[in-house]
Amino acid sequence: MVDGTGSPWYRGDVAVADGRIAAVGAVAGEGDAEVDLDGDVIAPGFIDVHTHSDFTLPANREAHSKVRQGVTLEVVGNCGTSAAPRYGAAARSVDDWFESGGLGDEVDPDAWESMADYLAFLDADGLSLNVGSLVGHGNVRAAVLGHEDRAPSADEVDEMRDLVAEAMADGAVGLSTGLFYPPGCYADVDEVVALAEVAADHGGLYATHMRSESDGLLESVEEAIEVGRRADVPVQVSHHKAIGPDNWGTVRATLRRMELVREREGIDVQCDQYPYVASSTSLGAFLPDWAHDGGDDALLERLRDPETRARIRADLKTERTADWDGVLVTGVQNPDLKHVEGRTIAELAARDGEEREPAAILLDVVLEDENRTMHVSFGMDEADVRTVLRHDLTMVGSDGSALRRSGPLGEGVPHPRSYGTFPRVLGRYVREEGVISLERAVHKMTGMPAARLGLDDRGVVKRDARADLTAFDPETVEQTGDFLDPAVYPAGVEHVLVNGTFVVRDGDHTGARPGDVIGAA
Repeated sequence: MVDGTGSPWYRGDVAVADGRIAAVGAVAGEGDAEVDLDGDVIAPGFIDVHTHSDFTLPANREAHSKVRQGVTLEVVGNCGTSAAPRYGAAARSVDDWFESGGLGDEVDPDAWESMADYLAFLDADGLSLNVGSLVGHGNVRAAVLGHEDRAPSADEVDEMRDLVAEAMADGAVGLSTGLFYPPGCYADVDEVVALAEVAADHGGLYATHMRSESDGLLESVEEAIEVGRRADVPVQVSHHKAIGPDNWGTVRATLRRMELVREREGIDVQCDQYPYVASSTSLGAFLPDWAHDGGDDALLERLRDPETRARIRADLKTERTADWDGVLVTGVQNPDLKHVEGRTIAELAARDGEEREPAAILLDVVLEDENRTMHVSFGMDEADVRTVLRHDLTMVGSDGSALRRSGPLGEGVPHPRSYGTFPRVLGRYVREEGVISLERAVHKMTGMPAARLGLDDRGVVKRDARADLTAFDPETVEQTGDFLDPAVYPAGVEHVLVNGTFVVRDGDHTGARPGDVIGAA
């Protein structure tokens, strides 16, 4: 038994009844169903505190790539983008996202407008895991200002505050920002504080994809802290890392800074991490902020204009990667571009012996795919990954989506974190390398994020807690996929219960959908 508190493991039994843990320890009597887990570990179900399953869960209610890792709860709506309110859920409308993703036949994109609608939509047909959602600042800003690069008026700030309040009242667990992405990048700290105050008033947290995770990392952490200080809100620094060789090692300073403001000012700041040296986002993230002003249609027009294109090319955010060999194209929507998936920008530039500048290739792909291309970028340092993982303020979050190996959600070459984040920690960083102990790793995946979300009946193995449980073999658990073949379910995760019901049994998905929708504490 590894109970999620960080305490040492012990041997014992768990009894489950009516969706909750009825007894822990030496349990007498017999159950209607019994499973012998001798040699395995029983832990609380893993809580994926940072995900992007907003639009995949409606089409993948069994959440295959998550529950097969042992995940029993995930938080969507991160990085400033949520499924609701519908405004600005992406650079295009939700309808266009479903059409471009090939999901139109599986999901009715008109099924929701508000956060209440979205959460009710998820709850109506059931899910194989529990889910909570943040409200995205990008959605809220797009609803009021569109994708314009300008400051809001006082009335517009009030309108945005009302939208955040509505989403929080509907059940959102907090506010997220994507200050690296448009339209979030156009907001100043005063705007963010004004909205974070509303989330705090409703008992929510503030999660941020900061303005910079590369050259401006230190300043961005200070901005996140300032939001926490002024809005009196818990701060969650999303997927904490340092991108680019010139910035490697900076995480030691940022983590120490978080420690100091907690100790000296009582600012509740923590972070999460996915345990990889590569990030994943839109290929258009390499383009400068000003090029995105006005949304995707305006961006594409700029890329078609030779003079403006040359300016964009000169302003590319090249500090995000060590070299173009580290930029892997993973997903395109244009069928004529499928040949670029699974290849690096450097490889594409050298294709057929015709040398072209990699930056030109990148801009061509963004234009031809209408800024829908996803990529993986190898820009982090393994030593930093270990430093962040060891730290007491860090919990584990995949930054991935609930996918499956077949159908539209099985296409492309996604980041392997969607399939293997939690087994990777347990297999590589616990068993093989001893970076952290098993108990600490499980705590970072369970009790710690549960406390962050204000959930006192999840994330721990104790009597009367929700029976979200994961059983895995500590000798075999591991991620089995990689960056070129990521859509592989992990090994060693044998049983997963959500609210007392098996969703994975003997390594296979049962098809059960016992998950709940959670709200702010």
